[in-house]
Amino acid sequence: MMQRRVLLMRHAQSSSADASFSDHQRPLHPRGTEDAPRIAQALRRLNWIPTRVFVSDSKRTLATLEGMKASFGEIDVQTMGQLYHAPTATILECLQNSNEGEVTLILSHNPGTELVMYELTGEYHVMTPAACALLVHQDGKWQCHHILRPNELDE
Repeated sequence: MMQRRVLLMRHAQSSSADASFSDHQRPLHPRGTEDAPRIAQALRRLNWIPTRVFVSDSKRTLATLEGMKASFGEIDVQTMGQLYHAPTATILECLQNSNEGEVTLILSHNPGTELVMYELTGEYHVMTPAACALLVHQDGKWQCHHILRPNELDE
């Protein structure tokens, strides 16, 4: 049976060192630059490789995706200004646009990722920077299969 699989991910750790950047333009912290490819490699090992990505247009979300691309190969990327600090309805709309049989990655911000996780599963999960929830839609409901967090990865 075909199922929908969605990766709901918060951007990797951003830098707040330089106050001259607007929130939208904040770059990744060196830790975030390290964590993004580590999460991507873990997804590859688990065979959760996205073919389609909805990503916020902030500098830190785009940099997170850039750090992950080497592990994914060819992916269809849709950059969306609406995902920048998006309300749950916007993230849920992306989720509804996922297709059966493919893995879709939605890469955005908190509190949206945590709120959507709660709305879909009824469970509260802390989405630390670069946390990635593996969601499966089956039997008419969404279930959280696993959450990858950089500090919990086995290298």
